[in-house]
Amino acid sequence: FDAWEPALAAAAETALPAVSTFLSRDQVAELIKLARSKGAPFAEVYGEYTINTTFVVDEGELKRVEYGILSGVGVRVLDGEACGYAYADEYGMPALRDVARVAAAVASKDPAGAPKAFAVSKAVAPFTLSRPAPLFASETAKIDLALRASQAARGKDPRIKQAQVTLGDSAKAILIANSEGLWVEDRQFLSRIAVRATAIDGTNRQNGVGISGGSVEADYFDRVQTPEQTGLRAAEAAVNLLSAVDAKAGSYPVVVAPGWGGVLVHECFGHSLEGDGIRKKTSIREHQFGQKVCSDIVDIFDDATVPNSRGSFKVDDEGTPSQKTHVVEKGVLKAYLWDRLNAELTGNKSTGNGRRASYRDFPIPRMTNTYIAGGTSNPDDLLGSVKNGVYCKNMGGGSVNPADGNFSFAVTEAYLIENGKLTSPVKDVTLTGNAANAMLNVEGLGNDLKVDPCSGSCGKDGQFKPVGVGQPTVLFSEMTVGGTRG
Repeated sequence: FDAWEPALAAAAETALPAVSTFLSRDQVAELIKLARSKGAPFAEVYGEYTINTTFVVDEGELKRVEYGILSGVGVRVLDGEACGYAYADEYGMPALRDVARVAAAVASKDPAGAPKAFAVSKAVAPFTLSRPAPLFASETAKIDLALRASQAARGKDPRIKQAQVTLGDSAKAILIANSEGLWVEDRQFLSRIAVRATAIDGTNRQNGVGISGGSVEADYFDRVQTPEQTGLRAAEAAVNLLSAVDAKAGSYPVVVAPGWGGVLVHECFGHSLEGDGIRKKTSIREHQFGQKVCSDIVDIFDDATVPNSRGSFKVDDEGTPSQKTHVVEKGVLKAYLWDRLNAELTGNKSTGNGRRASYRDFPIPRMTNTYIAGGTSNPDDLLGSVKNGVYCKNMGGGSVNPADGNFSFAVTEAYLIENGKLTSPVKDVTLTGNAANAMLNVEGLGNDLKVDPCSGSCGKDGQFKPVGVGQPTVLFSEMTVGGTRG
């Protein structure tokens, strides 16, 4: 194997070429000049080359394989509040010149002055991968991982009748350059195994989910989180739910597990901090800067520097270096999440939250890895303090209206808390409420902070981006729980 390693490394490097392989500095400079030809003060070029692969195993067999390359260039022009954007699914200069001219049409003044000469960004990656999984794991190895996860899930219990495994990964190279002299390139990698297991007992049918991965090395799934562990996690959740009781409707204490439970703060708090809603005054948080918005023990961060997480990067999709933003400090709102456009229009600076789904989209303010900081309590003590409540071990989908803060979440795995102990599993649990009140009801925070690096994908304005969420064990003194039992 050692003799093959250099060849593998060279092949992996070639598999994901740098965007500058297709687009020289002189060509980018020409596009920026054309984009500013109608007088716009700012122009930007974003180039991308992304390899996406997906393997789906169902009924113990490989059922589907997908392989695709997303490659092209977008040109953006900003003139005050006006944004001109156009893209091409290629790198040919005739097409890209047309793209630049289309974007330039948003302005109608005398030609702008000369752009600044390019200088390479000094941004530093928060972590590096020596053998990223999407490039250094072969197709055969990836299929084997998916089959192993399927076998583990299906072998857990005879009542597991189905286990669908999806292994998906992406390897992305980007180039961002603008009229202010920015020139930066980056490479981003994501890998994920997701298992959905179905348990059936008579007419009772329940599902469980297990997910692992992130921006990880090729040996992650053998060294850190094996596919067997992910498959068993999904199967155990499904089997446990076969004996679940109905949820009790009402308002009472709720404890939410660490890690993926942070989707609550992502939805019911994070979206309302994004700069477009703040600038347009459509967010409930627009008038709350400097005010108490959470319990005194709560600190919230949006942090694009978390190692190996889906929401981490060297630079955002506008070339701004990644950073850790302390948005809530001891319960007080201290910061918003800005992209370039909304920051400039409000007299602020970008916080590195300008993100786009691909070169076909212009950037908008988005979260990265959003989490509640860890506290000082022992998680067992938090559970022990609850006489009657519910423990939410795994969250499903959720949504929030940033304008009024109303939210709703499905809980895919939950347990009753009775006299401080976890007892029966509970099904059909939903959490509802208003973000303005829910975060004020945080009564305890565990010392077990975990940022989920592998699960999150966030949609906004038709664009989906990978994100991370996190929190320690969180005790809410009260939350509205939807259910069927009185």
